Amino acid sequence: MFENKKLVVILTAVFLLLLTACGSQGSSNEVKITLTDFGIESSRTSFEVGVPYHFVVTNDGAVNHEIMIMAPLTEDQMMMDMDMEAMDEMALAMIEEDELTPGTTKTLDYTFTEPASTGDLEFVCHVEGHYEAGMKLPITVK
Repeated sequence: MFENKKLVVILTAVFLLLLTACGSQGSSNEVKITLTDFGIESSRTSFEVGVPYHFVVTNDGAVNHEIMIMAPLTEDQMMMDMDMEAMDEMALAMIEEDELTPGTTKTLDYTFTEPASTGDLEFVCHVEGHYEAGMKLPITVK
């Protein structure tokens, strides 16, 4: 009987160690993004297709920002002065301006489904004038 209890304790300890190891792997997919006036910094800019990522986005700026994952706008699109609804439809994922007030942190979960070379996708803020002021960061998806 003592041997059975000992075995249960050992198996429980092994199970807890394995559970802890699996939990720590998930944190490696956390991406910290900081929005400033007027820039974007990210803990990583290279991603893999099929891997779920947990984006933690903090607005360290003095004004509202947004974060979008999308293809860069072409010169023609920029000249057309696209409305926000059209840009929202182009985004793969986003956190809107009214959610990213100064000092707030929001999260976004996203899994890339297709590869993208550097320059084919970017993190951007399209609040009026922000993109033009440099709020864009190219990313790569392999």
